[in-house]
Amino acid sequence: MLQSKSITTKMNLVDILRSHRGQFSHILGYALTNDNARQLNLSITNTELLNKDYETYVSKLDHEHYVWLGGYGEQRSIYNSSSLFSDVDRCIHLGVDIQLTPGTSIFAPLAGKIHSFNDNAQPYDYGPTIIIEHELNGHTFHTLYGHLSRESLTNLKIGQLIEKDQLFCHIGNREVNGGWPPHLHFQVIEDMQNNIGDYPGVASKKDAPMFLANCPDPSFLLGFPNEPIIYNI
Repeated sequence: MLQSKSITTKMNLVDILRSHRGQFSHILGYALTNDNARQLNLSITNTELLNKDYETYVSKLDHEHYVWLGGYGEQRSIYNSSSLFSDVDRCIHLGVDIQLTPGTSIFAPLAGKIHSFNDNAQPYDYGPTIIIEHELNGHTFHTLYGHLSRESLTNLKIGQLIEKDQLFCHIGNREVNGGWPPHLHFQVIEDMQNNIGDYPGVASKKDAPMFLANCPDPSFLLGFPNEPIIYNI
């Protein structure tokens, strides 16, 4: 379990990310703004989603004009049908989901090195996943990219350097991404807790305070026009 020290340093990480806000490269190669991005409510408060399956719901969104972003810290019901989540009642989302078409290029928001990677091929898991380790102002943290193409893992090596703004992976289709509508799961993780190529992206309500403390809102890195959520655990 995380000790109180990790929760304390989490606030330091948030302060560091805030101080560099606007200096990170665009993860999609262009800026996300109020003109081209929309919040996608996948929480239990979305009554329309309760009457439709997740895939049908997102397929009817206006993908031609907007990038749709699924919220950090949401309590969601879309995991209820999967045994991967139901055994421990995991429903609190720990990252941001960006709905994208297969093959979309993903760029590194800042420099780092490959911490680990893996094809988490279990149904409703991440599928191909890359985790990058970063250092900023002497502070080490990680970014996780899930639901990628299998080709994204080709020729990767642990410790391989990734430059800021480098195109390093692509979005996978549902045949390889765990069975989800194509999207990027993007998550900030301070302490990897000995995980390799994987880290929980959804927490139970009981464990959510611990995981939210270790995984702050990634919106600073995405350049959202609105202030990210900071959970005061």
